[in-house]
Amino acid sequence: MEFLSKRERLVLVAIAQSGPSGTTYSQLSALGYILSKNTIQETIEKLYLQGYINVLKDGDEIRYIASKNVRNAIINLEFHKYRLAKNLSELKKKVEDISKMEKQQQAIAFKGVLKDLLTSISSSIISLLDDLPALTLPEYIEVLESLYKEFLSKLSPLIQESMTDDEINTFISLVSKYRGEKDAEEIKNTLQKIKGGIENQR
Repeated sequence: MEFLSKRERLVLVAIAQSGPSGTTYSQLSALGYILSKNTIQETIEKLYLQGYINVLKDGDEIRYIASKNVRNAIINLEFHKYRLAKNLSELKKKVEDISKMEKQQQAIAFKGVLKDLLTSISSSIISLLDDLPALTLPEYIEVLESLYKEFLSKLSPLIQESMTDDEINTFISLVSKYRGEKDAEEIKNTLQKIKGGIENQR
């Protein structure tokens, strides 16, 4: 499975955010600060041919509407982004409390809260795999990369220790057994990107 390109996701998300009523080309022109008019038009055509959007002629006006599957996928994505932000907020509060503990207790407590966060992230990735992953996974990965740069990179040694290669391989093997090779490969690639993001911060 191929992920949608950044420009395809920019245009598709902009259309989806307009809801069931859709949007017009003139409204999409607001993306002109990062995409040329030709690029926007070419991307719209490609998304239409791939079945991601529908085109409706309303009098003299043409409206672009994201398919129901796309809008449902965006709902799922936004929910998991909200859950990630909420978990991060709770984690930051816990870090403040943990920092007041003795050093030996801090290490154990840090591992616990990070394990909970990584479990939540893994759950979100599996959920997104079931809902237009070509769109949702790269969008979610971008959020994770930003998260690591801003906060979790400081705790990367503990993250690495909490999630060993053996644990990753075991998890991927379980996914392969119960969900199939395709899903296992997607999760493996995603985890490698996350791990790469951490290593780049060192």
